[in-house]
Amino acid sequence: MTRNLTSAGLFFLVVAALGAIYIRSVKAGAARPAASQQQTTDTQVVAYYFHMTARCTTCVKIESYSREVVEQKFTPDIANGHLRFKLVNVQLTENQHFVNDYQLFTKSLVLVRFDKGKQAEYKVLNDTWELVADKSALQRYVEHEVQLYLKRLT
Repeated sequence: MTRNLTSAGLFFLVVAALGAIYIRSVKAGAARPAASQQQTTDTQVVAYYFHMTARCTTCVKIESYSREVVEQKFTPDIANGHLRFKLVNVQLTENQHFVNDYQLFTKSLVLVRFDKGKQAEYKVLNDTWELVADKSALQRYVEHEVQLYLKRLT
Protein backbone atom coordinates (compact mmCIF):
# COMPACT_ATOMS: atom_id res chain seq x y z
CA MET A 1 0.00 0.00 0.00
CA THR A 2 2.77 2.43 0.99
CA ARG A 3 4.66 1.54 -2.17
CA ASN A 4 1.60 2.34 -4.31
CA LEU A 5 1.14 5.70 -2.59
CA THR A 6 4.82 6.52 -3.05
CA SER A 7 4.66 5.57 -6.73
CA ALA A 8 1.52 7.66 -7.23
CA GLY A 9 3.13 10.61 -5.45
CA LEU A 10 6.23 10.42 -7.62
CA PHE A 11 4.09 10.14 -10.73
CA PHE A 12 2.17 13.31 -9.84
CA LEU A 13 5.42 15.17 -9.07
CA VAL A 14 6.81 14.24 -12.49
CA VAL A 15 3.58 15.32 -14.21
CA ALA A 16 3.58 18.63 -12.29
CA ALA A 17 7.23 19.27 -13.18
CA LEU A 18 6.60 18.53 -16.86
CA GLY A 19 3.57 20.83 -16.78
CA ALA A 20 5.64 23.64 -15.26
CA ILE A 21 8.34 23.18 -17.92
CA TYR A 22 5.71 23.24 -20.67
CA ILE A 23 4.08 26.41 -19.33
CA ARG A 24 7.46 28.16 -19.09
CA SER A 25 8.32 27.15 -22.66
CA VAL A 26 4.95 28.39 -23.95
CA LYS A 27 5.40 31.72 -22.15
CA ALA A 28 8.95 32.04 -23.48
CA GLY A 29 7.75 31.26 -27.02
CA ALA A 30 4.99 33.86 -26.74
CA ALA A 31 7.51 36.45 -25.56
CA ARG A 32 9.78 35.80 -28.56
CA PRO A 33 7.86 35.86 -31.83
CA ALA A 34 9.29 33.91 -34.72
CA ALA A 35 11.61 35.88 -36.98
CA SER A 36 8.97 35.95 -39.70
CA GLN A 37 6.52 37.53 -37.25
CA GLN A 38 8.83 40.22 -35.93
CA GLN A 39 8.16 42.60 -38.79
CA THR A 40 4.87 44.41 -38.21
CA THR A 41 3.03 47.18 -39.94
CA ASP A 42 0.41 49.68 -38.80
CA THR A 43 -2.04 47.96 -41.13
CA GLN A 44 -2.28 44.23 -40.57
CA VAL A 45 -4.46 41.26 -39.71
CA VAL A 46 -3.79 39.30 -36.54
CA ALA A 47 -5.18 35.78 -36.23
CA TYR A 48 -5.42 35.30 -32.46
CA TYR A 49 -6.03 31.88 -30.98
CA PHE A 50 -7.37 32.46 -27.49
CA HIS A 51 -6.98 29.51 -25.13
CA MET A 52 -6.81 28.61 -21.45
CA THR A 53 -3.95 27.03 -19.56
CA ALA A 54 -5.57 23.56 -19.57
CA ARG A 55 -6.15 22.56 -23.17
CA CYS A 56 -8.30 19.77 -24.52
CA THR A 57 -7.55 17.75 -27.65
CA THR A 58 -10.14 19.67 -29.68
CA CYS A 59 -8.64 23.04 -28.69
CA VAL A 60 -5.18 21.88 -29.70
CA LYS A 61 -6.52 20.64 -33.05
CA ILE A 62 -8.23 23.95 -33.80
CA GLU A 63 -5.00 25.81 -33.03
CA SER A 64 -2.88 23.38 -35.04
CA TYR A 65 -5.13 23.31 -38.11
CA SER A 66 -5.53 27.09 -38.08
CA ARG A 67 -1.83 27.78 -37.61
CA GLU A 68 -0.95 25.32 -40.35
CA VAL A 69 -3.20 26.92 -42.97
CA VAL A 70 -2.13 30.45 -42.03
CA GLU A 71 1.58 29.63 -42.15
CA GLN A 72 1.37 27.56 -45.36
CA LYS A 73 -1.10 29.60 -47.43
CA PHE A 74 -0.09 33.11 -46.39
CA THR A 75 3.72 32.98 -46.17
CA PRO A 76 4.22 36.24 -48.15
CA ASP A 77 1.69 38.09 -45.96
CA ILE A 78 3.47 36.91 -42.81
CA ALA A 79 6.86 37.87 -44.24
CA ASN A 80 5.74 41.41 -45.13
CA GLY A 81 4.06 41.96 -41.76
CA HIS A 82 0.49 42.03 -43.04
CA LEU A 83 -0.49 38.86 -41.15
CA ARG A 84 0.41 37.42 -37.77
CA PHE A 85 -0.70 34.30 -35.90
CA LYS A 86 -0.64 34.80 -32.17
CA LEU A 87 -1.49 32.51 -29.25
CA VAL A 88 -3.01 34.17 -26.19
CA ASN A 89 -3.75 32.49 -22.86
CA VAL A 90 -6.81 34.36 -21.54
CA GLN A 91 -6.27 33.00 -18.04
CA LEU A 92 -3.18 35.17 -17.62
CA THR A 93 -4.11 38.39 -15.84
CA GLU A 94 -2.73 40.63 -18.58
CA ASN A 95 -4.88 38.88 -21.21
CA GLN A 96 -8.22 38.58 -19.41
CA HIS A 97 -9.53 41.75 -21.07
CA PHE A 98 -9.72 39.88 -24.40
CA VAL A 99 -12.69 37.86 -23.10
CA ASN A 100 -14.75 41.06 -22.89
CA ASP A 101 -13.10 42.77 -25.87
CA TYR A 102 -14.15 40.00 -28.24
CA GLN A 103 -17.11 38.61 -26.26
CA LEU A 104 -15.47 35.19 -26.00
CA PHE A 105 -17.41 32.34 -24.44
CA THR A 106 -14.96 29.56 -25.25
CA LYS A 107 -11.53 29.04 -26.79
CA SER A 108 -11.63 30.87 -30.10
CA LEU A 109 -9.86 31.89 -33.27
CA VAL A 110 -10.39 35.62 -33.83
CA LEU A 111 -9.31 37.69 -36.82
CA VAL A 112 -8.57 41.32 -36.04
CA ARG A 113 -7.83 43.95 -38.68
CA PHE A 114 -5.72 46.88 -37.59
CA ASP A 115 -5.68 50.09 -39.62
CA LYS A 116 -3.02 52.67 -38.79
CA GLY A 117 -2.29 50.80 -35.57
CA LYS A 118 -5.89 50.85 -34.33
CA GLN A 119 -8.35 48.01 -34.32
CA ALA A 120 -10.76 48.49 -37.22
CA GLU A 121 -12.81 45.29 -37.02
CA TYR A 122 -12.80 41.73 -35.77
CA LYS A 123 -14.54 38.43 -36.33
CA VAL A 124 -14.77 35.43 -34.03
CA LEU A 125 -14.53 32.30 -36.18
CA ASN A 126 -17.04 30.23 -34.22
CA ASP A 127 -17.51 27.65 -36.99
CA THR A 128 -14.10 26.15 -36.18
CA TRP A 129 -15.81 24.13 -33.43
CA GLU A 130 -18.32 22.65 -35.87
CA LEU A 131 -15.67 21.90 -38.49
CA VAL A 132 -12.88 20.49 -36.30
CA ALA A 133 -13.77 16.88 -37.20
CA ASP A 134 -13.01 17.72 -40.86
CA LYS A 135 -9.52 19.22 -41.04
CA SER A 136 -9.75 20.29 -44.69
CA ALA A 137 -13.16 21.94 -44.19
CA LEU A 138 -11.88 23.85 -41.14
CA GLN A 139 -8.79 24.94 -43.05
CA ARG A 140 -10.84 26.08 -46.06
CA TYR A 141 -13.03 28.12 -43.70
CA VAL A 142 -10.02 29.75 -41.99
CA GLU A 143 -8.28 30.38 -45.33
CA HIS A 144 -11.39 32.03 -46.78
CA GLU A 145 -11.90 34.29 -43.75
CA VAL A 146 -8.23 35.32 -43.64
CA GLN A 147 -8.35 36.13 -47.37
CA LEU A 148 -11.40 38.36 -46.82
CA TYR A 149 -9.63 40.25 -44.04
CA LEU A 150 -6.38 40.65 -46.00
CA LYS A 151 -8.34 42.12 -48.93
CA ARG A 152 -9.58 44.87 -46.60
CA LEU A 153 -6.08 46.15 -45.80
CA THR A 154 -5.57 49.67 -47.06
